[in-house]
Amino acid sequence: MSDFGTSMPSDDGAAHDVRVEVPRSRDAEFTAFVRDSGVYLHRTAYLLCGDPHRAEELVQSTFERVYRTWAKVKPGTQRAYARRILVNLRIDGWRHGRRESFPGDDKIPVAPASDHAGHVMLRDELVRGLSQLPVNQRRVVVLRHLLDLPEAEVARELGISIGTVKAANSRGLARLRDLLVEGAEAIEPVAFDEQAVLDRSRAALRRRRATQAVGAACLVLLLALGVVTRGPVPLPVVGPVVLPGGQLIAPLFDESPTDGLGPDLGPAGNTPVACPDELPEPTPARAPESGEEISVLYNPVVVDAADARPLTCYDVDIEAVTPGFLDDAGLPVTANGEPLPEPRGISDTGKIWHFDSAELFDDSDETDDAHIQTSTWAGDGSGSSTSLTSDEGSRTFPVGLAVTGDRVIWSEYAAAGLSPHMSFLRTLTLSGETLSGVMDPLTSTQERLWLLATTEDSALWTSGATDDDTRLFATTLDGDGTPMELAAGVTALGADDDEAIAAVPTPGADGTSTTAFSLFADLTGGVPSSALLFEIEHDSSAEVTQVAVSDDVIAWTVVPVGGGSGALYVFDRVGDGDSVVRLPDGVVDDLRASGSLVSWTSTDTSAQNPADVSYLYRATASASGYDGPDLARFPGGSVTASLAGDRTAWLENAGTRQWLVEGAVVPAPARG
Repeated sequence: MSDFGTSMPSDDGAAHDVRVEVPRSRDAEFTAFVRDSGVYLHRTAYLLCGDPHRAEELVQSTFERVYRTWAKVKPGTQRAYARRILVNLRIDGWRHGRRESFPGDDKIPVAPASDHAGHVMLRDELVRGLSQLPVNQRRVVVLRHLLDLPEAEVARELGISIGTVKAANSRGLARLRDLLVEGAEAIEPVAFDEQAVLDRSRAALRRRRATQAVGAACLVLLLALGVVTRGPVPLPVVGPVVLPGGQLIAPLFDESPTDGLGPDLGPAGNTPVACPDELPEPTPARAPESGEEISVLYNPVVVDAADARPLTCYDVDIEAVTPGFLDDAGLPVTANGEPLPEPRGISDTGKIWHFDSAELFDDSDETDDAHIQTSTWAGDGSGSSTSLTSDEGSRTFPVGLAVTGDRVIWSEYAAAGLSPHMSFLRTLTLSGETLSGVMDPLTSTQERLWLLATTEDSALWTSGATDDDTRLFATTLDGDGTPMELAAGVTALGADDDEAIAAVPTPGADGTSTTAFSLFADLTGGVPSSALLFEIEHDSSAEVTQVAVSDDVIAWTVVPVGGGSGALYVFDRVGDGDSVVRLPDGVVDDLRASGSLVSWTSTDTSAQNPADVSYLYRATASASGYDGPDLARFPGGSVTASLAGDRTAWLENAGTRQWLVEGAVVPAPARG
């Protein structure tokens, strides 16, 4: 808004100031945004690509895209919206595999800025070292530490899991200690001409509209030609004929057109699940080699993840496939613009809890609320939702969630700039299509919330200033309990309906550490029941990163902190079917256990273009129908998957196209 004032006499003869506010035009608002955010966006682009000229091109392209939808961008979200577009444009460049040089921090062509990113000062050596990091580690470090974004927001902007963000961040910071070099050529500071940016954005918009008009005209012409030439067309004397071009046009009018937006990988576009004539042979299993680490397991068999067979129709009955794509802000959405759910929110009732993430950066003016909501198993569009917490008039940012049965708990982080910077833990129960829960948060704290787990009656979480210095708490889901401190230094946390397990490491001598697994039960009684299940010894450079528990198994992963091959250990609680799965380089995320079924997602963060690989593991003979375990790999080039009860879901990511596949796990007796 702009304003001007004047003095006017009143009835008593005295002069009074009268101020009239005049709404600024769209172009005036946009040029003000360019002036306020140009330095910030150029800083981000420059550190991501390492070239000042390419950085200016990225920023100009970003401004052009923002200008297209400027009238629809919510006030207060313009910078976040622009940043998301810029990062996605840069990721598109990364996918071409081009490697660039990188400048030193003392050569960053940016004057001190007033936004929060301007206060994140990196030493000269740190920024120089960024030039030698793999691309995936570089972009995580830049977004996490230069822009000071929470891990969940980095994961959402890059389209990767929080576990992948943590691993890439840890590896990147560790490698920087050994990759510091000197030297970089100075460049001149850059300044943006707001009017020139506006003129170029206007010109780009005119070109886009002209292109769209030409495309629409061509489409109309093509359709008209198709109607005329699809034939047969009756001609005097000759009779009915098909005119030239009819055979080419006809497929466009067939009942089963091709997808047209990507490779035709199957009827729905996603990679299909194979369905051979006979039940596939089980994954090869072997006895442990001499000296091979088997932890506390008794006489286990060993399976290599590299030997996993493809998932087939003998493993999963597919019930729904929901196609999606990336919108202009880089967010995965369905065909009708609704957010595409992530598998990690799946419940054993068939609902998938997810955050309405599109609301955080969308172009709609209809609501300022962000929600947590459920999707239905059949994908018919019905579901339930509730708004996230409002803290000092600003929306909170969703960070993580955990689901057990019909219960969900999730954490929220206050908007940037608020003081104190609060975190909240909330819960809901879904009964049919009705949501019920406690209005007030289960806990509010100025510390960050890290690990989450829930039983049917209690919520558990770790909190602390960093994920290396946390304490484990629990409280009842009815909101009447007082948080109880259970342990400190927890690295992994898992729960099922009535019990929870936490992994707590203790450094040892001679390069070894000991991790204790404690079981907690009766968390609603005021004095929780706790017991030490077992302790494991492992190399001090590794840690227990994930743990999952069910009535039948306890599963955990041990992965080197700095990268390298890890292992998944499965303890059979009801029989003698212990097993070990040898994992490739990378991290493990979203480890789940249901009965004797286990699922997880692995990501090799050292790869130039890391891809997610997900597995369904029938850990015991009772679950596989064989004499031992069986390991299957979910289909697709990059897939995240999850498991709850007998339900499973996976999200296949093929760049701009995505598919959410939902199904039921085939029980062992029905596999034959």
